[in-house]
Amino acid sequence: MPWIHLYVDTSGNAKACCNTSITYGNVNNESIESIWNGESIKTFRKNLLEGQKDKRCASCFKREAVNKSSIRTETLDKYKSYLEWLPKTSSDGTCKLSKPVYLDIRYSNVCNLKCRTCWHGASSSWFNDAKLLRTNFGDKALIKATPKNEKLIDDLFTFDTELAEVYFAGGEPLRMEEHYSFLDSLLAKNQTDLHLRYNTNLSTLALKGKSVLDYWKKFKKITIAVSIDAIGEKAAYIRSGLKWNKFLENIELIKEQCPHIKLQIAPTVSNLSILTLCDLHQYFVKNNLTKMNDIYLNILDRPNYYNCKNLSKPVKEKAKENLIAHIHWLNQNNASKLVIKEFEAVIDYMTIPSNASDLKEFAKQTEKLDTIRHEDFNTIFPELRDLSKI
Repeated sequence: MPWIHLYVDTSGNAKACCNTSITYGNVNNESIESIWNGESIKTFRKNLLEGQKDKRCASCFKREAVNKSSIRTETLDKYKSYLEWLPKTSSDGTCKLSKPVYLDIRYSNVCNLKCRTCWHGASSSWFNDAKLLRTNFGDKALIKATPKNEKLIDDLFTFDTELAEVYFAGGEPLRMEEHYSFLDSLLAKNQTDLHLRYNTNLSTLALKGKSVLDYWKKFKKITIAVSIDAIGEKAAYIRSGLKWNKFLENIELIKEQCPHIKLQIAPTVSNLSILTLCDLHQYFVKNNLTKMNDIYLNILDRPNYYNCKNLSKPVKEKAKENLIAHIHWLNQNNASKLVIKEFEAVIDYMTIPSNASDLKEFAKQTEKLDTIRHEDFNTIFPELRDLSKI
């Protein structure tokens, strides 16, 4: 990934990926070119070539330990052809061939939802709740990668890239002006063959008179991973602010107007969603909203108190029973081996022993947020009621 991937977070930090603290530099202080050819990224390349495992890559290692795909394995699978750059890397980590192929720029934290498993750093809507909890990231709701994100976009197009994939996530990318500006720049350069990939809550399809559907019709390859964890009121509790019927309406509009788009669901697998996971998948397949194999399971690592390993023994047993039955259903309906393997990995991950302090923190945080948001976990999730009383 340090040979082909450029990730920038909402603080302007250029990092190895979105799941690590490995930092190469900051776009507020340095040019993209200097970061890409800087000492930090070269050192990381050198360490990887020497076979060193960086503990800050733990997120991928944990997934791979239970046979779950990771960003690392997925990137290797998609971009095998670029492995030929690695042997041409000098002993200090310099690689003259290397250039960004796969972009992931988080322009801001703007978002209209405040999901339970999220935080202020990734959602502007979380700000007021975060202030009450004293977990706010700074003193403003909106956080931007740079004060001049439009210049950042210009810099990306003047730097030597070989774009094959652009990933838009958030915040909520469809509510970011920078997202539309970037697409405008791609269209101006007639770069419509690359892969546009999204992670979106799909709550809106337009911003300030611009319809994203009109844009998407002009690009050949698009994958939309829809962030959804449950059905109906459970979905609205986990992803506070979600309008379920509007969400379904937007999916139908995409299927109708942009049938070339690959639409998949990307549930965050947490202790909140573990019992609804199988029902969610079957709902989307049986209602022809997505195809059987169009699902990506995002196993939550942090916050620890939402990790799916942190469940009571009876709930784990019920979740395992549900998952085994679902895997049987997948086999009966000729699901891909990859999808079946992903659900099997959830069982393995979930059965890691729970942490008593994390269970107590779950109960504590749930009570605090329920009070702030005037919600009631026990009413929405009676099957998980014991978690709120630990």
